Amino acid sequence: MGRSKIYRDIVVPYSYILPALLIFLFIFAYPAFTSLVLSFFDFSGFDSNIFKQLVGLDNFKKVVSDKYFWIALRNTFYFVTASVLVQTGLALFLSMFIFFGNFRNDVLIRSIIFFPGVLAPVSISLAWKRILAQDGVLNQMLHLSVPWLSIPALAIWLVIMVSIWQWVGYNMVIFYAGLQSLNIELLEAGDVDGANWRAKIFHIIIPCLYPTIALNAILNLIGSFRVFDIVYVLTRGGPAHYSEVLTTFMYYYTFAANGPNRMGVGSAIAFIMFLIMIVFGFVRIVYLRKTVSQ
Repeated sequence: MGRSKIYRDIVVPYSYILPALLIFLFIFAYPAFTSLVLSFFDFSGFDSNIFKQLVGLDNFKKVVSDKYFWIALRNTFYFVTASVLVQTGLALFLSMFIFFGNFRNDVLIRSIIFFPGVLAPVSISLAWKRILAQDGVLNQMLHLSVPWLSIPALAIWLVIMVSIWQWVGYNMVIFYAGLQSLNIELLEAGDVDGANWRAKIFHIIIPCLYPTIALNAILNLIGSFRVFDIVYVLTRGGPAHYSEVLTTFMYYYTFAANGPNRMGVGSAIAFIMFLIMIVFGFVRIVYLRKTVSQ
């Protein structure tokens, strides 16, 4: 292989991706690798030598022996399940209801539902925190004095409700765009064959929207697994850690002012999250391959 051919076939093509590769290495890969190494050390964040005290797997043992880790893991899966099933299903229903409803002000209706999705999650959380406060709007309307966000069994579900309320409009817009590209002739053929709306939804509309449904489900899975701001602003993981998710639990161990300031344990939690996402990704790839092959 001549020098000019090497330059043309190897050097030039890879030079185009070099800037993106460097950004990936220094902003994503290097910090991720450092976090993985840090998970085997005991580091409080106040020592100049990060890799001073090697503790091996003790940080991981500390994580799995902490009962609040399992509560955070359970709440994270609650979040993922609600986002993938409830949020996706509700968005699909709203998009079909508006699309086939032929409302005169359908643009306005879609805009109102979509509007929370353009706001910052922190501002959404602050507003709902005030609504759900003991002296908030909800209690004033119901003539109650219930500390909604301080009830251990209820706090995580209220956080999930706020998250779904904010992002269902975003999913709805994606589904609505998919419905606009739907082949109307298929629905007309269903009408000719005497198909009712239930048959058309489950045998025509949903199969045609499968790529869009899969995209929304994947986006919701990733977003819900990484959720932090809504949980932190609404409850800060409370009461008594019963609304913790993995991200807030990692923050508690690593950075929280009232936390143990053990960055090694926080890094171990981050690595466990990474492994869970790898499993999710593998299952998704296998499922999509089977679906495509069918």
